[in-house]
Amino acid sequence: MKIKAFAPGKIILFGEHTVVYNKPAIAVAINRGVDVELTSRDDDEVNIHISPINYSQKLVLTGGMLEYEYDSSNKRISDYIYEVINRFKFNHGFNLNVNINMYLGAGLGSSAAVTVAVLKAIMLYTDNDATLDEIASIARDIEIKIQGAASPIDTAMSTYGGIIYIDENSNLNPINFDMQLPLIVSNCEIAGNTGEIVASVRDKYNKHTPIMESIFDAMAKIATDAKMALECGNSMKLAELMNMNQGLLDAIGVNTLELSEMVYQSRKFGSEGSKLTGSGGGGCIIAYAPHDIDEVYLKLSQLYKTFKCEQSNSGVYAKIVEK
Repeated sequence: MKIKAFAPGKIILFGEHTVVYNKPAIAVAINRGVDVELTSRDDDEVNIHISPINYSQKLVLTGGMLEYEYDSSNKRISDYIYEVINRFKFNHGFNLNVNINMYLGAGLGSSAAVTVAVLKAIMLYTDNDATLDEIASIARDIEIKIQGAASPIDTAMSTYGGIIYIDENSNLNPINFDMQLPLIVSNCEIAGNTGEIVASVRDKYNKHTPIMESIFDAMAKIATDAKMALECGNSMKLAELMNMNQGLLDAIGVNTLELSEMVYQSRKFGSEGSKLTGSGGGGCIIAYAPHDIDEVYLKLSQLYKTFKCEQSNSGVYAKIVEK
């Protein structure tokens, strides 16, 4: 038997950081993510291969279980795979090939996409039925176990796909819209430390509470207006709001010289809207270029690691391609 599965990654379109303070945010599942191929075996051997990082491991089931002990002090993308496998009992072994088609550790939800895609493939292999809600819940539990804490946003985006509006009560609400969202993602190849950056924003908030609250309120208004722009198909307003949001992210101290240069380069090359995505301090920017994406992509890709994407309206899926 051969099974193929896919789960999308995500970008934060609006609301990074302020979502921690119960302000609205918008997240978008993208059509770049994680492809998984699972092939059954007639023995008890389990072979894991993760192509982007040249990782390979050969293990053996004992009593149908793997029970692999990973090093919790050294978090790796493979840990999420083993934690999924450890939750199931198998009649036979299998080969698992995982291909991550986006940047690792850059705020694109790679660990969630790996977890969700592997979970869906193994559930199909072991004849375990599960709803999307159950998959999202299990995947988040796994992320919490490995990371110590995890937002529900990443695993929800990989599971359900689409565009989600996170309201002030942390409810995840799909946005209904009828427009394409052609995006360019460029990676500065500097990893930001999310914990340190979140703490620095908290420190500024404590020192300058009235000012930070005003900035957060402005960012919240941008997110709610962006939701309406998406629903109305107003691409120019969406682009303007992205540029405004970038300025406010700079104001709270999560921008960097490298990210700022990438943002302004993208605008120089023709993108209508651009901003950092994720916690900042490094990672990626997103550029919105609905009218000239190929030209903007060509010029950005000559300077930075870059890919084109658009929203993924579907979430995780798996299918049997050979019996």
